[in-house]
Formats: sequence, C-alpha cells, structure tokens
Amino acid sequence: MKNLCFLISFFLFFQFIYPQDGVPFKENKQFYLQGNSILIGNNILGDDPTEPLMDIGIPNDVVKMKYIDIDNDETTFSSSEAIIKSTPVKPKISYAALYWCGLYPDEKSALRKSGNRMVHVGRGERDAAVNSILFKTPSGIYETLIGKIIFDSYNTEVFKTNSPYVCYADVTTKLQNLATINGTYTVANVKATEGEISGGGSAGWLLYVIYEDPSESPKYFTTYNGLVEVNKEVIDIDFKGFKSKEEGIVNTTIALGAMEGDRKIKTDELFIFDKKSGDYKPLSNKVRKEKNFFNSSITMGDEFFTDRNPHSANTLGFDLLKMEIPNPNNDLLDNASTQANLRFQAKADRFYLFFVAFETEINKDFLEEKINVASDPLVSDPAVTEVSEPIVEEKKIAIISTEKKEIKPLEKEKVVAKKPIVLSEEDKIKKEVRIQSMAVPGLASGYYLVTNVFSVKENAVKWSQFLTEKSYSPQTFINPRNNWNYVYVAQNNTLKPVYEKWKTYKYFEYFKEIWIMKINL
Repeated sequence: MKNLCFLISFFLFFQFIYPQDGVPFKENKQFYLQGNSILIGNNILGDDPTEPLMDIGIPNDVVKMKYIDIDNDETTFSSSEAIIKSTPVKPKISYAALYWCGLYPDEKSALRKSGNRMVHVGRGERDAAVNSILFKTPSGIYETLIGKIIFDSYNTEVFKTNSPYVCYADVTTKLQNLATINGTYTVANVKATEGEISGGGSAGWLLYVIYEDPSESPKYFTTYNGLVEVNKEVIDIDFKGFKSKEEGIVNTTIALGAMEGDRKIKTDELFIFDKKSGDYKPLSNKVRKEKNFFNSSITMGDEFFTDRNPHSANTLGFDLLKMEIPNPNNDLLDNASTQANLRFQAKADRFYLFFVAFETEINKDFLEEKINVASDPLVSDPAVTEVSEPIVEEKKIAIISTEKKEIKPLEKEKVVAKKPIVLSEEDKIKKEVRIQSMAVPGLASGYYLVTNVFSVKENAVKWSQFLTEKSYSPQTFINPRNNWNYVYVAQNNTLKPVYEKWKTYKYFEYFKEIWIMKINL
C-alpha cells in the first residue's frame, strides 16, 4: 500500500504583509495525507506556582507574575503539563513540533513610582539560553532540548520594554518512538520575567502533532512560525497549494499561538476572506468573541481545554487555540477553493503572533497527484528541509503612457466664503479622547475619569485595591442598566480638569483604555 504521507520541502506560495518589527512568518512544514492533528500546551507564568487561576476578570497587567512549577522537582524552576488522549493508540506520526515563548526583558521586574509616573524597574541578569528547556513525554524522564531560536528581540532595537522571544524544536522522532502518544507531556525551565513588566508578563508552550489515519479524509496541512506584533496594521496570510474536495461540506481547521492578548481589552480580531461578499468576515465561537478573539485562554473548538496542570481559565496573555472555521453551505470555502485568506488585527490591544497552522480537506485526485510527484525520483528530494525565507513579490512597475492628450484650460469656479466653524471646548477634546454619556440616578452630575469596568464586583474591588496601592483614590459607581461596576479616579463638574488628568494618566501602561464618562449632563 502506498504511503499516504509525504512532505513537500519547497516554498508554499503565499503572501504575507507585516510590519517592520519582528520576524515575518515563513512556511515551516507542508503535508498532504489522510490523517488529523493534535494541539496541546500550557502557560508557565501565573499568580501562584501550582494553583489554577480561574478568575477571568484579572488582566495580566496587574499580576505579579510567578513561575508555575508543578512537577515537585527541585532541579526545575518552571514547569507545566498538558495531556493527549483519545487518539489512536499507535498512530503513525508524520510531524511533531514543540514551541515555547516568553516576554523576558529581565530576570525579575517591579513597578515603582517615580515622581508622578509609574515605571518598571528590572533586576537580575537575563539568561541568554532561552532555547534550552526540559521536555518529558508520557512515562519518560526529562530530556534537555536545545531548540532553534526563531526570534529573540532582547539584543535588537525592537520591543525593548518586554523583549519577546520564541523557540522551536522538531520532536517527531521522540514521539515516533513512543508505545503510545496518549498521556501527559511536561515542559520545564521555560524562561520569562517574574514580577510586573510593561503590558504584563506572558509565557507558555505548545505541542503540535500531525498523524496518519486511513479512516480520516485526505487533508492538506501547513505550519508557519515567526514573531510579529499585531497592532494597528493588519497582518494578512494567504494559504495556497491545495484543492478542496469535490463534494460535501469542506471542513477546515486552524491552530494559533500568541502572547499578550489581554482578556479585558477588546478589538483584537481574526478574519477570513469571504469571496462571495468580497470582504473579510470575522471569526468567532462560543469561547472566543468577534471583538475579543485573543482573550488569554487555551481552547479547543467551542470549549476551554482543561486536560492540563494547572488548568487555569485565565492564562494571563498566553493564547492557544484549535478551531474549525464555520463553513455552512460552503460559504467560505467551497468545492472549487484553491486558497484561503486570514487577517489578524488589533486596535486597542496588541499581541505577538508566533504560530499558525492551517488544515483543510482536499480532492482525492489532488492527493494522488501529490503522492505521485513525491514518489518520482526525478522531481522528489528525499531530504527534509526547512524554508528559511519567505517569497517576496516583485514590485509592480508603473507603466507611463506617452500618448499626447489635449489639455483644456481649467474653468474658474466661484468661491463662496464659508463661515468658520467654532467648536466648543468639549468638541475639541472629543477629537482626542473618547467621551461617553450615561444617566446614573443618584450620582452627582459631571465628568468622570473611568479606568476600568467589571461585571463582577469582586474584580472591581481588586482593581481598586491595586490603584490604592499606587496612591490613587479610586471610587466606584454602578450602571443601573447592566449592574456593571465602573471604577474612576477623578471627577469634576467641568470637563477641563478631568481632561488634564486623562492627558497625564493615558501614558501609564496599566491605563490602556482609560476614558471619560459624561454623567447626568
């Protein structure tokens, strides 16, 4: 019987638009086979070394990060676990990749007051060997892994405040040698900054596995890695090199890994191109909202992934997910699709994207065609290689017409003088700061400088305690329409004094979404 698994070691033709900072994504591996994939992982920074963090209202900005260390092994300083289960007992492993990453400007960091500003102060020499960790498979012992550093910003001029890094190791052989891949996987000694850093700490690991299974449909798999900051500019990835199956609903899955996506800050989004409408459509499911897709959680499909230790609901900026792309009636990917287009965007928040995997059902004849190409000794290269650079599109050359055109004199238009528009003080300020209006019975009318809003009262209390420790005098009011708790640090019956406070506070990292409420006016 023909082996239905093979690897193509040439460039996947794709287009990637990226900002100047970081390392652009590149194709890492590409497979055509009958099979499936697995994704597991965990974070390694938390508010407690062993206990899970279940409060989803706590942002990673306000947590004094500690290493998670659950293995009862004195030789490790950080460790967490995740479990593979319910897979074939002994599948044929085609590929297994381990990634780990962290924000790591210093060994430790703390927030200190300097004049009227809060500054982050780091201490302790950073360990340069971020690519050295410990890895334990089910029923095994720790083995040292020296991975490939995809990007470490510490010795560069980018991302100075939080110094993200990401590393990768191919662990295919290790999993192929196991009696079963089901069981607990442990990763230890992943490095990151403990304490408080600008934007909040974040770190974790993931294991992505592709395996053959004759009972599964033919599929196309591809993985990418890099490290890019998704901020104001959109990030587009165009997947090609496949042909959808000819009949039935086309099932397509994506897997992603990212750092520093705060749950409380919205407007981080993931889109897929809808060729019927000619526009991008936002993706979401029961655990990931359209406007807050990257929300400090580890999810598989429509559920939180809990087969891990600790099984925190709030993973403090570390996002990991695998989900099917909703495709009712083949609206997004039909039986003639040969490419898919993803778009990442963040407006108020930012996050670091480091891993993307894409898999979709393909045409059987297309699979056979790929198998034949791979088995042809004249065109096949038996060596497994990694792509080191993305394809760069040639610049389009502007064609200038030399045809002479008749130039007609411009007719003068009558100019009517317009009356100058006089803006009120509030209108001028609205151009710079978000001002919302609200009626709250019993609350003094005026302008309020709001720092945060919580649906759970206990979270508002914790946030207020945090602000009190930083020498503010926070107060709270409740919106009667939804019973949410608004925490504010300044109030006045005129706008100007509150606006001046906003201008000062907006530069503080923990006031990312500070705004002004106009109440009972």
